[in-house]
Amino acid sequence: MRELVQEAGRAELVERLDVALHGLCQPLTVLQCRLAMGEMIGEPDAMLEAIREALKECVRLNQTVGTMRTVLQQVKAETNDERIG
Repeated sequence: MRELVQEAGRAELVERLDVALHGLCQPLTVLQCRLAMGEMIGEPDAMLEAIREALKECVRLNQTVGTMRTVLQQVKAETNDERIG
């Protein structure tokens, strides 16, 4: 019985993490697009540099979220395999 409770808790955690990661991706993508458009408009040099650096950070954050999503998908697959096996 304890294993079933632990498994249910793990499945719930995985699902909640999945939702949270999805919620992070959308605003990061919007931020990245807006900053890219600001860069194309041709603001003063200082603004362009700030935009470039912010874009680098957006890319880094999106890569991190992508890695987290991959790990989460692996955990979900393992959980499903355990249920089947």
